[in-house]
Amino acid sequence: MATVLETTPTRKPLAFHAVLFEDSGVLSKVRGELVFFAGTGAITKVEPSMINFLTVLGEVGLADTQVIMDQIRGGAAWIATHRAQEVA
Repeated sequence: MATVLETTPTRKPLAFHAVLFEDSGVLSKVRGELVFFAGTGAITKVEPSMINFLTVLGEVGLADTQVIMDQIRGGAAWIATHRAQEVA
């Protein structure tokens, strides 16, 4: 009887829909810190005193997570114009 090796699942950046105070947006963990991305574009580091006013909802899909990660890295336009260019 053959044994099947157990593989460790890869970890992807997780993001959750959330409400902080009265603003809806997305909650994610960036470099060990909880960060709230409001729908208005404001980015807030979540402090322990804010936890009582934070409601975490369902997980954001993979496409929405990629949009958030692009915003962290400067936005899609910045990433596209600052890639290492290879000479053919």
